[in-house]
This record gives sequence, C-alpha cells and structure tokens, in this order.
Amino acid sequence: MFALFLLVAGTHLAALLSPGPDFFLLVRASLLRGQRHADGCAAGIALANLLSMLLVLLLLGLVATADNAWWLVLQGVGGGYFLWLGGQALLARRRLELPEQTLERRGQWRHGLIEGAIASSLNPKLPIFYAGLFGALREAAMPVWGVVASVVWMTLVVLVWDMMLVRLLGHARWRGWLQLRISLLDRLCGALLAALGLWLLAGLGSW
Repeated sequence: MFALFLLVAGTHLAALLSPGPDFFLLVRASLLRGQRHADGCAAGIALANLLSMLLVLLLLGLVATADNAWWLVLQGVGGGYFLWLGGQALLARRRLELPEQTLERRGQWRHGLIEGAIASSLNPKLPIFYAGLFGALREAAMPVWGVVASVVWMTLVVLVWDMMLVRLLGHARWRGWLQLRISLLDRLCGALLAALGLWLLAGLGSW
C-alpha cells in the first residue's frame, strides 16, 4: 500500500513538474504582475486543487455505494485516461520558450488568488486526473486516514511547488535549466502516468 502511495504521490509531483496550464498561468502572473500577484495565483491554484479533490472523493463515495459495475467502468476509464496521458507525454516533442527578463510590476494577492482559483477550476482535466489517483487508492483499500493524508499532502505540494516556481522564475539560470530539460520531465511524467494506468487496468481482472 505504501508503494502505491509513493506511485500516486510521484505521479502527482511529476505532473506538477511537467509544465501545463497552471505553470503558464504562474509564468504570466509572475512576469506581468509581480511576485505578490503570482503568490496569490499559487494559493488559488492550490485551493482549486483541494476543492477538486473533495468533489472527486464525494463522487467516488457515491459510486462506491452503487452497483460494482459503475466502479468497474470508472476504473477502466481512469486507467485508459492515464495511459493516454502517459503516451502523450512520452511522445511529446515540445520546446519551452520563456522570456529572458522579468517585468517588475505590482499586483494584488487577492486578485491573484481569484485568478488562480478560477483558471484552475475551469481545467476539465483536473477532476479526471484526481479521479484516477483516488480511484487507485480506493482500489487498494486505502484507509480513511491515508486518503486524508493524501489530500493534505497533494494540496501542500501544489502550494509549495507553485510558490517555489514563482521565485525560481526570477533566475535566468533556472529558466535555462528548465528549457533544456523539458523533454526529460515529460518522459518522467509519462512513465509514471502509464504505470499508474496499467495498474488500474490490471486491477480489472480481480473483479
């Protein structure tokens, strides 16, 4: 069970490291509005992730009380979705273009919070992603305290990483490092997503 938690936590962290919509939102906020506004965006993104996780857990709880066939379908869809995401990341051939200079402008933390929460909440992939993660934990019969710990852990990881990212964006050396290693991050994310997808699909045979 602990190994599965590490796989889920590692997949979640790898997805954060691989630049996605939230990453570019933070880049834009940091470069155009300044660190204070970007910190608000980071908090808003973390809040949206927390609310998405709670919503997913509520829906999974409703499915768990229904016929097992519903859970079988959800598990199969989640496994297939993770395999598809993993394949996309493994085959990706993208380049990351970041500005060489930052613009020091004052923004408001509260406005950043609202912007981050709304933008992240409107990402349709977020609840699907968490449905797959918590579906894997449910399949392994993770106890309630383990699920609660996972929610707290992933919320804090999102918040801490995004706030670190805001500060790292101010260093040209780190931006160059990220641009050179975007392919490696995509491969890592893809491998973990594919592994979790295969684990979910393999569990279908136990029904």
